[in-house]
Amino acid sequence: MIGETRESPGGGPMSVEQIERELGQLRMNEDGTLGLRASVLNLLVVTDEESAGDVTQSVSNIAGRYPSRAILLISDPEEGEARLDIQLSAFCNVRGGGGAQVCAEQVTIHAEGPPAEHLESLAGPLLISDLPVFLWYPGPFSPSSPEFAGMVNLADRIIIDSAAAGDCERSLKEIAGLLEKSEMPAIGDLQWVQLSPWRALAGELFSSPERSGELERLRGIEVMHAPDGECRALLFVGWLASTLDWRLVDAARTGDGREARFAGPSGEIVAEMSPASSDARFRRVRLYSEDYGFEVARSRDLSEARTSVTRDGELLAERTVHLGKFDLGVLLGEELQYRGRDGLYEAALRTVVEILDH
Repeated sequence: MIGETRESPGGGPMSVEQIERELGQLRMNEDGTLGLRASVLNLLVVTDEESAGDVTQSVSNIAGRYPSRAILLISDPEEGEARLDIQLSAFCNVRGGGGAQVCAEQVTIHAEGPPAEHLESLAGPLLISDLPVFLWYPGPFSPSSPEFAGMVNLADRIIIDSAAAGDCERSLKEIAGLLEKSEMPAIGDLQWVQLSPWRALAGELFSSPERSGELERLRGIEVMHAPDGECRALLFVGWLASTLDWRLVDAARTGDGREARFAGPSGEIVAEMSPASSDARFRRVRLYSEDYGFEVARSRDLSEARTSVTRDGELLAERTVHLGKFDLGVLLGEELQYRGRDGLYEAALRTVVEILDH
């Protein structure tokens, strides 16, 4: 696949008709024919000036795999003076033996002052009809703001990062509150996406017939995470508890960490979450039954994970797996594959809120 990025000089406000005309020009081939629009979805992105460069790069990186009409809204409503500036670009590549050229499009809108308070009126007319609309907030967002409410009305799915705001407890509670609203679109959380390999590896530890029953005999969980990895640790514990039908008995802060006690088939299960990792948001998970110990831990260079099973202190099984690269574009791409609600995530989140409210 051969690809190139084309840009229009743009600048200043533009009408919808002008934008569509300029995008058409960007898709024009050298022989005067019009390249096909390759969009399979609409991607709305709300961010700020500081993060715009990284976000734009992430959107560009996935243009070939998830072609979209991306509308990047760089918003600063606190700026007193009104400003609206629009820039256009297209990523075009040749596919198939016939040499047909297809293009994904990006509209970047800088909005300051009053225009930033009504982003939905800027983005809505530019959406391609009959295609799903994904709304992505790479950074912090305010669920109670009029801007968020307006943008949500355009979306079929919202993508957020529960750790972006820095206040994990507040963020998770706000997301859970959104999910209680019947009119709210499906929500995807990038912290949950990053737990995917950990959940898979933890499940595989119990896949052999002789160890499958140990899930019902678990007595303890230890999660080591970084101070900024608390959202992920809580979601992992919430996932285990909700999947295995454990009932929360008690929860408390323990210094910088947390402890939660559950009632399960084996009796009491104690989950300890410790922010003791200095180099990885999610460093290690240990699970204990009466006789067995199960562990998933990152390697020192963070690129691999080691899983192990012990019985009465004796090593029974061990393997090392490559975790892959989880940059922002990869995480976003994972979320763009889904349309509906994620029942596992929502169940885990409900358990997390129980822990936080206890």
